[in-house]
Amino acid sequence: MVNFTQKPKNSFPEFIEMYFTECRKKFPKIQAIAGKWNFEDLIPGLSDFDTRFICSDDMTDKDWCNMSTIVGDVHLDLCSRYPEWARIFEHLPGVNPTWNELMSDFSYYPEYHQWSFYQCTDADKLKKAEDVLAAHRWEVRDEYFFLKKFLTFYGPYNRGIDPPVNIGAYENKYPLHSRMMHYFTPPVQAAVSIIRKMPVRGKMEALRLAKEMFPELDIFDEIFSVLNKHYEIAELYMEPGLSLLEERLYSALKVVKERLKDHITLIPESDRDNMKGWKKSLEEVPIPPQLKVFDSSKFSRLFKGRLYFYANAPAHFDNIWLIQNELGRIGNMFYHIPYKIYWEIKYGEKIENPDVIIKKLVPDILTEEEANKTLEFSRLTSGIWEEGKEEETTAKIVNVFDDFFIGLGKIKKDMEACI
Repeated sequence: MVNFTQKPKNSFPEFIEMYFTECRKKFPKIQAIAGKWNFEDLIPGLSDFDTRFICSDDMTDKDWCNMSTIVGDVHLDLCSRYPEWARIFEHLPGVNPTWNELMSDFSYYPEYHQWSFYQCTDADKLKKAEDVLAAHRWEVRDEYFFLKKFLTFYGPYNRGIDPPVNIGAYENKYPLHSRMMHYFTPPVQAAVSIIRKMPVRGKMEALRLAKEMFPELDIFDEIFSVLNKHYEIAELYMEPGLSLLEERLYSALKVVKERLKDHITLIPESDRDNMKGWKKSLEEVPIPPQLKVFDSSKFSRLFKGRLYFYANAPAHFDNIWLIQNELGRIGNMFYHIPYKIYWEIKYGEKIENPDVIIKKLVPDILTEEEANKTLEFSRLTSGIWEEGKEEETTAKIVNVFDDFFIGLGKIKKDMEACI
């Protein structure tokens, strides 16, 4: 017998209002708040909120550092005051553009189409931004983004990849939420977007469209039935029910993949019959280097605040797995990839380890202090840390992050000048 906690009230409107107000009060250059997906996709008790802030066009790298500190403080304060929202507070805002970046073709990012805007201080600017995005024609960057997303999630469900973090009383519902909404719906959403040549914003929206596109598949009706019951289907949590569900989900993805093959242009026909060919071809797509750097470093602007929050999280907030996840990836994302691309663009040389060239950038690009802090960031984010000292390691990264971030901004600007 499985005992389920009743679905809680939807507190996302209250959270969004409070979060935007508190952050703007302390940093007025925040002018709009958005979140990934449609509002109907936010499932009370189980969903976090992927906040996206839009900022004024006069932001500098020092402003981003200041904003990161402020938002980290607000995040920590609110999480301490509202322990029942621990899941919603899982992380600080991710991609945070200025208005110009949101509307510029140069910095266009397909994920923008998947944002819902909730509050804004300038309705005219928001209307202009929405009009610009609506007028965007499907192109290579869109297909690349969604095909990459499809390949990231395609495959049988990995039971060790998505642990329940800060779910509290709803933890026993997470196995279905993880399988259906975290690891089945994203590739379906990506495939539907590619087939329609139009980004799909919402997860529920994508499932409804997929149900129309694939009438032979019963899985979509099953998912809607489970969601309507807030995952309270006891037999699906017990074996063989759970394994059979995983098989149904993967079988459906295989059908979606077969249809998708006829709509992709980035994969040669000779490589479309095996997933290794898809991945190999996607890696060979000639993506402009500045977009590769953006894709790698897009979360860096408020990352110091995220790490500060994790290092000082209140006792009720489960932070260790979240810290470990970040320590395992940010060295490559924020440091190795951008600096290796920069050096190749600037000097035509490929390097394996950017540590060897950092001091060569002093004083023309980096200051001595920025170079030293960048090397310290490299050391702390090597992917190896002492177990039990995750919070201590994170606090050390916070202390060097500003100088590292300003240095990253300098090499990005220099690279764009070279291009």
